[in-house]
Order: sequence, then structure tokens, then C-alpha cells
Amino acid sequence: MNYEVQRSFLDRQRWWLVPSALACVGLFVEAVRSPGSIAEKILGGALAIGLLWAAYYLPNYLGLDADPWRRLFWLSRARWIILTLFVVAALSVSAKAALIAVLCVALLHFALLRVLLKMDRRDLRAPIPGHLTALAVVYAVADLILLYFLALDVFSSVLLYEFLLCFLFLLAVLLRTRSATVLILLSVISWVLASLITLRPATAAGYAAPWYWSPYWGPTVALLWTAGTIHLLLRANKHNLRNYDDLLKNLQAFLGETRESILKILLMSVPTLAENWRRDQPKGQDAVKGWYSANARLYLLANCQHHLLYRHIMYTLALLKVANGRVLDFGGGNGDFSRALARSGFDATYLDVPGDAARYVRWRAEREGLPLKIVLDKTTLDGPYDVIFCLDVVEHLVDLRPVFELFRSLLKPGGKLLATYYNGPTSSAPMHIDPGYDALEYLVAHGFRNVKARFVGLFSSELMKKPHFMILEREPL
Repeated sequence: MNYEVQRSFLDRQRWWLVPSALACVGLFVEAVRSPGSIAEKILGGALAIGLLWAAYYLPNYLGLDADPWRRLFWLSRARWIILTLFVVAALSVSAKAALIAVLCVALLHFALLRVLLKMDRRDLRAPIPGHLTALAVVYAVADLILLYFLALDVFSSVLLYEFLLCFLFLLAVLLRTRSATVLILLSVISWVLASLITLRPATAAGYAAPWYWSPYWGPTVALLWTAGTIHLLLRANKHNLRNYDDLLKNLQAFLGETRESILKILLMSVPTLAENWRRDQPKGQDAVKGWYSANARLYLLANCQHHLLYRHIMYTLALLKVANGRVLDFGGGNGDFSRALARSGFDATYLDVPGDAARYVRWRAEREGLPLKIVLDKTTLDGPYDVIFCLDVVEHLVDLRPVFELFRSLLKPGGKLLATYYNGPTSSAPMHIDPGYDALEYLVAHGFRNVKARFVGLFSSELMKKPHFMILEREPL
């Protein structure tokens, strides 16, 4: 993966956010100044902020992925949140019909979850399955019924616009839109339904619109947000396909296998690794090392899939800003980060155990003409280094103390260690090993000082803000 290409794409995405942001500002102002109840004002303002966050974050988060199932799981949770907010809105004005309607739709969603969450992982290039389209139609009808009952009661039009936008976005996510036709269709639907909301009698709306809120202003805001946000989602989906196709093309050339055979392993690599670990339960460092060697191809493809994620792309771009001078990528996996370091002009060294991943890194570095040093035995490392990266590695090691001592010996005084450490096993990663002590506390007590606050702030990458991510500086001898 070329991270300069990813940076350029994300920079352009921020410019395309302008229409959605303007629409959210209009919704927020109108929600706050409307003469509805305090609960309505708070909910309307919160939804406007939520829509702004959704436009800024969700198109990239949901679009840049390699596993469609992850998107479906997010959809199931998001719909529960929106239905809960709908209940709050209905309770604020004692809208009994709306409460009954949302209860029925919640029961429908509960029943449909069995279909939604049991869909097979599929090739991103595969067409949308017919039963998924049918599911989208069922949800669209249910959402229209909810909006109809909410419109019957004394609600501000702004709340109705906001719920309409939420439902349309969920529909676009479910369809995984890559077509401008879908963008235009949903934008037209947004305009038409928002116009119908605007034409409600003033008594139903609960107040007379101000002079600047013309009959066309509400539909225009709805159109701006829908078209702007779904355009961002469409762009992210298309860019993700380019990343995905590039990955598969490289894996085909390296492994000498067909696209279909690689996809079969790629899509099931994460659950298969978890299943293999639970079955084998390796004990001791030698057994763990042997297990990773036996599962090397699975682990390579799992890493490749993980690196397509938006959060991981943002994480990598942020890490590149901390690198300087001579850099070691300890446990570099599929080598995406090591190659990014070399491409950025750093004196970069990749270290990992022998196997498919290391061969893949060497193969790609040679094809790209990158001056990346590849080491397969830590005893041959040639320090000192200005920065050592040890990302998603420590939790896979049984005995950490020798590794930490190695880091200390390889780093220059004042050099930095950026690492993640044990944060507990998960259903998809049961292979995380508890060292029995806190790695951060151990390192701070043995020649390192915690300097994370110097590099990580409010607007830093999500993964850098996680508690199990650390940035340490080696103290002078």
C-alpha cells in the first residue's frame, strides 16, 4: 500500500465534506432556535452534531474495509441507537402512535438481525446479493412508517429532517453504494420527503417558520447533507476497491495462486486463526513461535486485510510523522509500514521471523526498488536506532523482558520506542498472551520515560490514543 496515495485521498475527502458541514450548521441553528421543548432542542442539536460527525468519519470508516460483514455489524448497532433516539423524541411530546410504531419496528429489526448478521463474507467485487436488497427495501418501508407517525404529532420539522437523513444514510451503507445512480436517487428521495415535511400544516409543525427558513430551505439542507455525505461514502467505496484490487494483484503475483483461492483464505483468515489458536493452545515461546510459522500464510493475509482499514491507514500516517533517522520495525508483519518508512526516506530495517510474510516484504521491496534492510534474526540487528516501532507484537510474546532489554540496548539515548502492549484477548484474537505484569510500568522502571503526551493529543489517530499504545524515550545512561 502506498501511504502517500492514501494521504492524498483523505485530504481530498475533507474538502468534499463542506456541503454536509454547511447543512449540519443550518440544522443545528434551527434546532436550537425552534420554540419546541427543551428536550426537543437538545435532541435536535445533538442529532445535528451527530450528523456532522457521521459525515466526517463514517464514510471513510465504513468505506475503507475489506470485510463487508464488519459494516453489517455496525449497521445493526447503529439502528438500535437511532431507534432509541426516536423513542426519546416520541416520549418528549407523548406521541403514543409513534411509540407503538417504533416498538413494532424494533421487533422487526430484532427478527431481521438473524438475516443481517449471518451473511457470508464476500468478495468486495461481488454484486449485492438479492436478499440484501430485499432487506434494504423492508427497512426503507419501516423507516417511512416511523417518519409518518412522527409527522402526525407536534414535532419540529428539523427533527423529522434529521431522522430522515439518518435513515437514508443507513440505507446507503446497507447497499454499499458505488454507483452515482444510487447517489442521485437517494438525493431526490431526500428532497421529496423533506419537501413533504415542510408542507405540513403549521399546527402540526408546532411553530411558524422564520423568514429565512423558506419552504425550500429545509429540503435544500436535506439535499445538501444527503448528496454530500453519500458522495463521500461513494468515493471511499471506490478508493477502497482500488486498494483491494492492488492487494489481490500483488498477492496473486507473489503466491502464484488464483484470485479465488486467495480470496477464500483472505476473507476467513481472521476467524480461522482464532479457531486454530483455540484448538492448538501452544504453551511456551518455542511452541508459540512454531504455531506462527505453521500459520504464516494465514497471518500474512490477515495482516494485509487489516491494513486496508481506515483507522489503520490513519494510524500509519500518524506514526510516519514520529519517525526520524534510523528506524527499526520490530515484528513488521506484512511490511506495509516498513516499506512506507523506506519510501519516506528513512534508514529503515524490517525484522520478523522467517516465513511467507518476510518473503513477501523482500519481494515487494525489490519490485519497488526500496532500500529496506530485512533481518530475520534479532541477534544480527545493527544499532543504534533513533526510533523502534513494535506494533501489535508484544502481546504475542511469552517472555518480554529479554525483548525490552534488547530495545534498550539498540536505542540511542533519547531514542523513542513506540509500541503496543497486552490489552487482553478478544473473540477474534485469543492469541494475546498476558505477560503477568504491566509492560509500561516495567519499561518506565528500567530506563525509559513516558512521553506519549508530547505526541498524542485530541486530534491524533484513534489507535494512538488507546491506553495500550505507548511512546517511550530511552533515558541517557
